[in-house]
Amino acid sequence: MQNNHLYEAAEEAKKVKFLYEVSLGYTLSAKLERFFGIALLLALLNLLFIAWRPEWAFWSSLTTLFLIGAWLPHSYLVNRLEDLAGYRDVLILALLHGLLGNPVAAFAVYGVLALLFWLLSRGEQSNPAALFALIYLGFRCLFDAASILSGTVDSADWLRFGIDFMSSLPFLAMSSGWFVGSLFRDD
Repeated sequence: MQNNHLYEAAEEAKKVKFLYEVSLGYTLSAKLERFFGIALLLALLNLLFIAWRPEWAFWSSLTTLFLIGAWLPHSYLVNRLEDLAGYRDVLILALLHGLLGNPVAAFAVYGVLALLFWLLSRGEQSNPAALFALIYLGFRCLFDAASILSGTVDSADWLRFGIDFMSSLPFLAMSSGWFVGSLFRDD
C-alpha cells in the first residue's frame, strides 16, 4: 500500500514537471540532456572513426561538427539562427578564427569583445553565439586532441597563431549546421 502511494506521488510529480516544461519551455537540465544525448554519441562515433582511420580525421570531424551544429537548435539549447545579431556574431567568430588560426584564441578575443559590447550597451544586448562558440570550442579541442594522439596533427601546428582560413573550416561546418538545423526546427 505504501509503495503504491509513493508510485502515484512520483507519477504526479512527473506530470507536473511535464506541464511546467510545456508551458514555459524546456528546463536547462532537459535542454542539456537532449543536446548531450545526441552530441556525445556523435562525438564518440567520430573518436572511434579517428582511431580507425586517422588520415580522414579532418573530414570526419567536419561532418560531426556539422551534425552537432544541426542538432543544436533541435535540442533547444540555443535558439534558431534567425536574427541579425546571430549572423553578426558568427561572422565575427569566423573572421577571428581565420585571422588568428587558433580556436581558443578566437574564442578568448570574441569573449572580450562581447563583454565590452555588453558593458557599452549597459547589459541590454544579448550574445546569441556565445554558447555556440563554447560548444564548438569543446568539441573542436576534443577532436583535435584525438588527432594529435593519432599522429595526424602536430601539437605545434595547433598551438601556433597566424592567418589560416583552412583551420576555420570546422567552425564554418558547425555554423552552417546551425543554420540548416534552424531551417528545419518547427516552433
